[in-house]
Amino acid sequence: MRGLCFLALLALTSTGAMPAAPAGGEKGGFARRGLYLHGCWVMQHPFSVRSWERQDFAQMFRLLRLLGYTNVMIWPTPETAPMPLSPEDTKVLLGYRDVIADAKAEGLECWLVYCPNVISNQQVRSLPWKDRSLYATTEVIKVDGGPAAKAYLEHRQRVLRLLDNADADVVIDGDPGGYPGAPVDEYLRILQSDQQAVPGLRVIPWLWNGWGRDTMGGGKDFWSAPVGPPVHASLEVLQAHLQGDWELLPGRSHEEGWANGRAAVAETAKAGLIGRSTIMCYEAIEFEPTPPASVLQFDLIRRALQQEGEYAGVARGVFGNCQNAIMVLPNLYYFARGAADPRYLDKPEGEVLADLAHELGDRDGVLVPAWSCLKLSLAELPAGLAAKVRALKLDTELANNIPGGPGRYVEIIARQVESRRQLLEAAAERPVTAAAAAASLAKGAMSLIRWWQVHRYVAMGRAGDAFQWSFIRPDQVEILREHAARCAAAGNGVIAQAARLVSPEGVATSREAEALLRQLLPAHAN
Repeated sequence: MRGLCFLALLALTSTGAMPAAPAGGEKGGFARRGLYLHGCWVMQHPFSVRSWERQDFAQMFRLLRLLGYTNVMIWPTPETAPMPLSPEDTKVLLGYRDVIADAKAEGLECWLVYCPNVISNQQVRSLPWKDRSLYATTEVIKVDGGPAAKAYLEHRQRVLRLLDNADADVVIDGDPGGYPGAPVDEYLRILQSDQQAVPGLRVIPWLWNGWGRDTMGGGKDFWSAPVGPPVHASLEVLQAHLQGDWELLPGRSHEEGWANGRAAVAETAKAGLIGRSTIMCYEAIEFEPTPPASVLQFDLIRRALQQEGEYAGVARGVFGNCQNAIMVLPNLYYFARGAADPRYLDKPEGEVLADLAHELGDRDGVLVPAWSCLKLSLAELPAGLAAKVRALKLDTELANNIPGGPGRYVEIIARQVESRRQLLEAAAERPVTAAAAAASLAKGAMSLIRWWQVHRYVAMGRAGDAFQWSFIRPDQVEILREHAARCAAAGNGVIAQAARLVSPEGVATSREAEALLRQLLPAHAN
C-alpha cells in the first residue's frame, strides 16, 4: 500500500545516544514527524516488518524516538484475515494491541492502517499470518448496502475493536481498495462504520489516487488519468458529511510527473484543509515495493521536504514510509532531522553518513562507504571493507535498538558489500575461454543469488517462492546481463557449464539454473 526531525545535531551523551527529541517546529520544521512501517511485503527476518516480533517493534519504536520521530503508523495487514474472523487470527490481532501499547509507551502516537473494501480469500486460512500475501489473494467488496457489504463492515468493526487502543485509523482511498466507478459515498460509509466501531476514534482518510479508480487492475497506464478531480470529489463529500474527530493524510509522490505527483496536496490546499492535514511524502525514503538494498535517497528527501516546507507552520506534520527499515537507516535519519530542522537538509551526504555512523558507535566511519556501496565502482570499493564492517562492535543506544540487533545489522551490511564487490569483480573479467567464461558468469550470478538468500524478498509472490531475477534490484541485474552477454560469446556451452557451477549452491537444479541464466540473455541469443 502506498501508504512514509530534529534540531541540528545535538551533543551526544556519554554512550553516544541521542537525547530526547524536542517538540520541533521552532526552527521552521514540522512539529509532527512520522514514519509509516509498511507491513505487507514478505521477506526474512529482520528485513520485513511482517517478520517482526513484539521485541523488534519495541526496538524500532525506541529507535524512532531517538531519531526524533513523534509518530509511527503500522499496518498489521488485517485484510489478510478472511471472514469470519478465526480464533487464531483473533489472537494474532490481539498481539498487535501490545505493539501499539509499546509505541505509545515510547511517547510515539501510533496510527493503525486498515485498507478499505479489500480482504483475503479463504485459501489463506491455513497459512501462518506472516506468510500471507495480500496481493496474491485479494478480493474486493463493494460497500453498496447489500448483504456482502454488511458482512464485510461487521467483520471490519470486529477487527477495529480488537485494536481500539490505536490513536487513529488511517484508510487509504485506493491502492489497494476501491474499484472502477465506485461512488465516494462508499468510501464515506467505510469511514463512518469505523467511527461507529470505536466511539471517539479519530479517522484519517489517506488521499492518494482518488476513490473510484481502478487501483487493482489499472496497469501501467493507471497514473495517466488526472488524480486531482477524484481527490477533489472525495474532499467535498468528506467536508460535507464526515463528522467526529478526523483529519487528512494527503500523499504525494517523490516528484512531479511520477504517480500522483503533488495532486492530493494541491487539492487539499485548495480546499483550505492543509491545517487539518499531515503530508505523506511517499517513496522519498524508500520506493515500494523494492528489493532490500541500502539505497541512499537524500536528494529525494531534500526535494520533498523543501517543497512541502511552505506548509511546515500550517500542516500538522509530515510522514515518510519504508518497508525495509534496517536497509534504509541513513534515509530514516536524514528525513527525521531535515523534517525538524530544514537547515540539516543542506548538509553534504558524506557528513550526514559520518554523523549517523558516529551515533551508532562507528567512530572511524567504516559504515560510510558500506552504505554507499551500490553506487561505488570496483576501484572505489575497498577490498577489505566487508571484513571491517563485520569487526564493528556497535554499542550505542541507537545501535542496540536496530531490529535484529547490531550484530545482525553489521552482518547484513557486510553481506551486501560482498555481493556488490563480487558482482563488480565478475563484470570486470574478460574471459577468453568457455570454461573461464562459465566460471565468471557463475560468480556474478551467485553474488546476487547469495544476497537474495539473506533477505528472501518475493515481490507480490508468496513465502517460499523460488528465486527470480525480479527479486533483485534491476540496476544490479543489468550489470549481470551485460556480463552474461560477453560470457556467452566466449564459446559454445557457456550457459550450461555456468549452470552446473550455480546449482550446487542449493538454488535450483542444473536445468532450472540454466533457465535462469538464459533469462539474462537477449531473446535472440536463446
